Amino acid sequence: MARLLVGLPALQGELEKYQTRFDMLELRPIDTPIPRPGTLRKWRKAVPPGFVFSVVLPRVVGELVPGKALDEALAASLEAASTVEARCILLQTPASVRPTAASRKRIAALFERIPPEGTVRLWEPLGMWEREDILATARAAGVQPVFDAAREALPNGPIVYTRLRALGQSATLSSATLEKVAERLRKRREAFVI
Repeated sequence: MARLLVGLPALQGELEKYQTRFDMLELRPIDTPIPRPGTLRKWRKAVPPGFVFSVVLPRVVGELVPGKALDEALAASLEAASTVEARCILLQTPASVRPTAASRKRIAALFERIPPEGTVRLWEPLGMWEREDILATARAAGVQPVFDAAREALPNGPIVYTRLRALGQSATLSSATLEKVAERLRKRREAFVI
C-alpha cells in the first residue's frame, strides 16, 4: 500500500489548521517570494515529522535561460528546500520551453545542480511535449516526470507525483475520476498528490 500524501499548491489559511487536513504543501515562488528562512523554520517545527514540503522552482529557473537571475533564484530555492527539509523539488517549465536538443541539455544541466540525496527531483513540462519525449528527457536527467493521474497513465516506478487539475464550474473531480486516480496510484511506495 502506498504512502499517500495529499496537499494543495498553496497554503490556505494558517499552517496549523492546514496540516490537520493535508499531508503536504507545495511552496510555489512563481509570482510571490518564498517565505523568509525564519518563517520556514517555524513551519517545519509546526508540522509533524511526516509532513512533506515540496518546493516548486521559480519561473525564472523554469525558463532555463542561463545567467545571474537563474543562479540566484535556484540558490534561494535550494536554501529554502533545505530549511523546510523538502522531500520534493519540482522544475516546472513553461510552454516556451520546447522539446529541442538544447532544452533537453539545459534540463539535464539544471538537475545536475540539484542534489539527489534525500529529495525526489521532479519535472513538469507545460506546452508541446509528447509523452514519450517527456519520459525520455526525464529518464536522461535522472528525474521523475509529473503527469495528471486523472487524465493520463503514470510512469512506472515506486514513487509518483501527480497534479490533479479539475476543470469546469465546480472544479471538483467525480467519483469515477477519483477511482481511476486511486487505481493508478496502487502499488506505489509513495504517492504525492496535489
